[in-house]
Amino acid sequence: MLVLDTQTLPAHDRGDAYQGAVSANCTTSAARFESPGRLWAKIEAFDLGPAKVLTIDASGTTLRRTPRMARGMNDCPIALALPVRSRNRLQWEREDEAYDRRDMMLVDLSAPYVYGWEGDGASYAFHVEFDELDLPMETIRSAMVRLPSSPLYGLVRDHIEHVMTGAGEIVRSGVGADVGAASVELMRALIVSAAGDTRHAAETMHSSVGARIDAYIRHHLRDPDLVPARIAAANAVSVRELYREFERRGASLEQSIMNQRLQGASEELRVCDPRTSVAEIGRAWGFRNASHFASRFKARFGLTPREWRSQPPPRA
Repeated sequence: MLVLDTQTLPAHDRGDAYQGAVSANCTTSAARFESPGRLWAKIEAFDLGPAKVLTIDASGTTLRRTPRMARGMNDCPIALALPVRSRNRLQWEREDEAYDRRDMMLVDLSAPYVYGWEGDGASYAFHVEFDELDLPMETIRSAMVRLPSSPLYGLVRDHIEHVMTGAGEIVRSGVGADVGAASVELMRALIVSAAGDTRHAAETMHSSVGARIDAYIRHHLRDPDLVPARIAAANAVSVRELYREFERRGASLEQSIMNQRLQGASEELRVCDPRTSVAEIGRAWGFRNASHFASRFKARFGLTPREWRSQPPPRA
């Protein structure tokens, strides 16, 4: 949902509108702008059940949350944040770190902090209430300074980026709450593993195994070597346990992967350059054999890939 687009406002109203939108949808903070006369911002918020995604694209900005503001806060949101396009800086307590676009940070939004970027930039954040994580604050704070040490860091970072950049489509598809719940499980596992919290580790890794497997599959769909043994090894489970996970869902691992690949290929066929061959698209989605791709595609959608591509796109 679009919260703010300063292009629709007079220049002299933009600063106050930005300040109000951030405070209402994130946490109360004081905004300072690099070039107030050139200020622009677009803010969107998406409800994902137990979580929320907040995206900010804006000109150079610094958001300062003072100790006094922190004392006046009742709730306690914890966020995974990504710079997305710019180098962002976060200062809290005695920490002062710069984050590039492939970095991810864990932030206690109820505490005092200074956060921002120079020039045109962005910050996308996945918000979860402290109570929803069901972890001690000590564990969360320990993980904040050790996040990249977790073996789950890359997996969760890619998943969270996918969720945040595709939040609008996820909500429109009607699976927002399910994606939010699975993402919270991944976030919880990331925090526990980064903090070295042995007390919660076994329980968390067990409860998050389905979410971790789904995230790993989703981010490796295009790899033709995405086989059960590789999926199991990457998620520290046996192949038998991997198959049991899908049996509990009443689904087939292989069919799930096949359906996701075919769905991805069908969407790409609608939007790709017409000069890109059907065989190329099939290979890009893990199908080594063009005829196998065509037959599976027709079995799923009732049309060959070439016929599908020639159809007008469905109306929204």
